[in-house]
Amino acid sequence: MIAELFRALCHLNPTLKKFLWKRWYEFQVDYYPKTDWSFMNYGYAPLDANQAELPLLPEDEPNRYSIQLYHYVATLLGMVPSLTGLQVLEVGSGRGGGCEYIKRNLNPHSIKGVDFSLRAVALCNLNFSSSGLIFIPGDAESLPFVDNSFDVVINVESSHCYRSFEAFVEQVKRVLKKGGHFICADLRRADELGILQDRMRHSGMHLITEVDITANVVKALSLDHDRKLAHIRKSTPRLMANPIKEYAGLKGSKIYNRLRTREIMYLCFMLEKN
Repeated sequence: MIAELFRALCHLNPTLKKFLWKRWYEFQVDYYPKTDWSFMNYGYAPLDANQAELPLLPEDEPNRYSIQLYHYVATLLGMVPSLTGLQVLEVGSGRGGGCEYIKRNLNPHSIKGVDFSLRAVALCNLNFSSSGLIFIPGDAESLPFVDNSFDVVINVESSHCYRSFEAFVEQVKRVLKKGGHFICADLRRADELGILQDRMRHSGMHLITEVDITANVVKALSLDHDRKLAHIRKSTPRLMANPIKEYAGLKGSKIYNRLRTREIMYLCFMLEKN
């Protein structure tokens, strides 16, 4: 009931939606500031069982599926074969795991994470302080950077929280260098998908590719179910257990079932600033 009420309120008004999501993320940081939860996305799993697994360090294995989504996005279809030496921005950096993985494994010159939750930014700077990696408070619809600052802007499972997707894309276009790339992965209800696709195609940037990864996300949620469930049972009070299970996309949750039946779809876009 709590999750359904949250979703209903988010659809009432864009400004209310943004406010509620911000408060939800800040609550999460206050409630669970531990470093063992650093990824918040639903994950990605290859559909080909014979595909070689992404090599990971033992300490990264618990977050395999969330990391695989970041790796897929950051190297989308081989069109961005390397981030080496590039200036990268993640908008909606959450608890910081994605930025930290990219900095440690894909060798950008620097990566900045920006998020509208001050508490999340403080937590990230505490947990992931390193050369070339910094987290900054800021609004996706009014990015705190000068024009032509970045080679790549990444946005993972965050844009559905924004008041104005159009304002966000305009900001991305502004801060990207000429020839820079914008890579966005997120979910939408099937009846809203056409709106998202139209906004991407009329963004003022060149749409290079659009990929439906819904099945990959569903597979990741299925494979990661037991780990997530064990973590929720260990760390969540009984009163909050069901809303957290819904939010986490456990098997049997409404979000999981809607992804599985494609009432909700998960797409990845890559655009280039001309």
